[in-house]
Amino acid sequence: MDDLLVATFEARNPERNHHRWYRVRVGRDLFGDWTVYFGYGRVGQAGQARRYGGPSAAPLQQAVQDRLLRRLTAPRRLGCGYHLSELVAADGFDVASWLSANVMAQFARAADAPA
Repeated sequence: MDDLLVATFEARNPERNHHRWYRVRVGRDLFGDWTVYFGYGRVGQAGQARRYGGPSAAPLQQAVQDRLLRRLTAPRRLGCGYHLSELVAADGFDVASWLSANVMAQFARAADAPA
């Protein structure tokens, strides 16, 4: 898979011993189909991964938005919010169609909000 977009989020709460990461990778496979990788786990560990693919980007874009909206509930569950720690995109790749400005703005607010 060629990575066209990589976004990594982290949530850390030392008092509750929560140190988590969540990664979204978007790309295309050898046949030109879209592929999305969701990786997650404890910081410093290999974690787990789920991969999805298909010829159409729309359902995968919706899956990315749904998964990121779930990460926004982290303050209630973990006691701290996820924040964007890495964002890498290929030249000319339309990041906004995969990571909406609205969702990304909510991440900025959630990371700054007290638990």
